[in-house]
Amino acid sequence: RNTKITGMDLRKQLDKWGEYGTVEQDVVDALKTLQGKQDEWLDLSDMYFVLLGAASAMGPLHFLLSLGANVIAIARPKALMGILKQAKNGPGKVIFPVAKGTDWKGLLAKGDYDALAKVSGCDLMTQTPEIAAWVAAVAPGKRLTIGNYTYLDGALHVQVAVACDCIMQRLCKERKDTA
Repeated sequence: RNTKITGMDLRKQLDKWGEYGTVEQDVVDALKTLQGKQDEWLDLSDMYFVLLGAASAMGPLHFLLSLGANVIAIARPKALMGILKQAKNGPGKVIFPVAKGTDWKGLLAKGDYDALAKVSGCDLMTQTPEIAAWVAAVAPGKRLTIGNYTYLDGALHVQVAVACDCIMQRLCKERKDTA
């Protein structure tokens, strides 16, 4: 527990799990294959992921950024501030909406995340058409993978889910290779 194992130690542990029946042998074989090809298979630097509700605790943001992915983060301003701080020193890149006419590059270069948060981010519930149009236009020529990671209590969850469905529907209609 709470111990990171790598290399031969990982392979030995996988064998133990297979022998004991903790996992099936095909899982052991697959994980060993992944371990041998992780540099090739786990480089997501040419992949683009749209995360609706990007700051969600259940979402893949941290994992994707750690593998160098390009994350198109749809989040509220305060949540986006946390995302930018998290991505600052990692291999992944974050693409996010900002208000037109904003010197966001200057704010980012200064590390002024508070000011950046005031002019960036969006609200899925009130800006659905604008978000859909922006996402459809972002990273032209790149294949996008989109996912909804939002959660709200009660009726608000249904509303945000419908908003996200509208965004995903438009994106899939306008960019046929969207996953």
